[in-house]
Amino acid sequence: MQFEVVHEFDIPLDALELAVISPNLFQELSKRLHGIESVSQKEHVLVDSQLDRLWSYRANVKLPAFATKYVTPEMCAWDEKSTYDIKRHSSEWTILPHVKPEWRKLFTAKGTYQLAQLDSGRTRRTVNGTLELRVPLVRQVAEKLILGEVRKTFDAEAETLRELATLV
Repeated sequence: MQFEVVHEFDIPLDALELAVISPNLFQELSKRLHGIESVSQKEHVLVDSQLDRLWSYRANVKLPAFATKYVTPEMCAWDEKSTYDIKRHSSEWTILPHVKPEWRKLFTAKGTYQLAQLDSGRTRRTVNGTLELRVPLVRQVAEKLILGEVRKTFDAEAETLRELATLV
């Protein structure tokens, strides 16, 4: 399943970008993620014009009754690894679920994150991604549920970026 999430900001690109690369972004974002039990930053390395970042999430979602036999709380945790290039104002990201290595082939999530300068000191953020769950029978329903949470997360991040960028 392909997806795109777009937000526009009444904030200049350079100010928004400072918020994007802020080492405090995950802490502020976590306050807005109601379906997330915890977010931690395992890595935040800024060298020259590249930021390598690793965030670890653990969801706090109510699973449908049929899924509780198959889905453990550990399966609702994942790492998001991203590399942000300041010169290109873009990032590539991947998701690695906290499941047994042999089960990782059942889920793929990756994409790009791009900031673009607009007229009048505004900025657009475009997130493009691919989400694929290779589990028969529940695939379509589960992908839609996951995508709904992904959108909520990017919406929360947009609000957090607005707040952080105005403090910069």
